[in-house]
Amino acid sequence: MKCEEAQELITALIDNELSDSERSSIESHFKGCVRCRFVHEQEQALKREIRAAGASVSAPPGLREKILSELGIASQRDEASKRWEWLAWPAKLTLRPALVLTLLLLLALPAIYLMRPKGPSLPLFALEGHKKIVEGAYAYAKEESREKLKEQLLRSVEGQFAPMGYDLSAVGLRPVGGMAQEIGGRKILVTIYEGTALSISCYTFLGTEKDVPDDATAYFDTEKKINFYTFSRGGVNGVLHREGKVICILVSELPMEELLALARSKV
Repeated sequence: MKCEEAQELITALIDNELSDSERSSIESHFKGCVRCRFVHEQEQALKREIRAAGASVSAPPGLREKILSELGIASQRDEASKRWEWLAWPAKLTLRPALVLTLLLLLALPAIYLMRPKGPSLPLFALEGHKKIVEGAYAYAKEESREKLKEQLLRSVEGQFAPMGYDLSAVGLRPVGGMAQEIGGRKILVTIYEGTALSISCYTFLGTEKDVPDDATAYFDTEKKINFYTFSRGGVNGVLHREGKVICILVSELPMEELLALARSKV
């Protein structure tokens, strides 16, 4: 099964609408495909959020009786009769604009929930930020001492997490400075490496694999048991991986293969 076929069946899998053979095929595919397995987990999480949002919506007490009263349906009728009367609503609702508006609003809530704007993408912010660093648009604190730089960055986030440390001396790069940034209420530590090769920016922040861009390519390191995700925009490449609650993104204009090799060599 190809990834395109698997991802078309993920929603049906979650809704228990697949045949036994289809379920077996997609589950076998998940075992060897980290990317599709991650999409499946995201879809499950979204379904849970939608169910939770729907469960939190309830009609005020007495609304049902008020509606029945407005439509001229006696509240004393037995339950069987009431069920048939509810089926007759559509024909009568045209005479109750306010009621129709209320019902439409309730039906629209799930759509509004799904259309709500997502938070800013930190990986894409990292790619854009690296371009600005290279162009000199960002001012950052210069510090050649690796330990002092780490202490400064650690203090800027009140010790919540430390910048991910890399030794890139083998490719002619060393840390020359860094800065702390904030986007969408989330703090980010940036370490800048410069030298004889193309510069590299290391973005560190707290997060989960939900921060992975939708179009990222996943690589599973069988030796280290870690997922690496690669993505690009406008000639700038990024490699993301997670260690515990800390996410690190290496960003550079280096070829993707070289950048991925540097990320994997550190872990």
